[in-house]
Amino acid sequence: MNTILIIDDDLHIGNMLEEALRRERYVVLRAYSGTEALYVLDRQRPNLVLLDLMLPGLDGEELLPRISGIPVIVVSAKADVQSKVALLLGGAADYVTKPFDLQELCLCVIKKQ
Repeated sequence: MNTILIIDDDLHIGNMLEEALRRERYVVLRAYSGTEALYVLDRQRPNLVLLDLMLPGLDGEELLPRISGIPVIVVSAKADVQSKVALLLGGAADYVTKPFDLQELCLCVIKKQ
């Protein structure tokens, strides 16, 4: 079974994503800060990461280069093209802008598996 790590400090968005992904039969891990995400990644290896950028402590842009060998989909409110391009060139597998359509995000997840 595929495991997805959701790294987002917004409880409502994280809960919605977790519910949708569990319905699709994914195992879901959660982290609410960049520092907590490093702790989770040190102990478990998910198949995919959904990464918010604006996190407490270590933010998503600092965290992204520390995640290796796992596809990362950035899910962020930052919508400017330069940010998206820089993150995609910096290792992100895809970028979905908040607010997002749940079907769009699920399709991105399925394509990256």
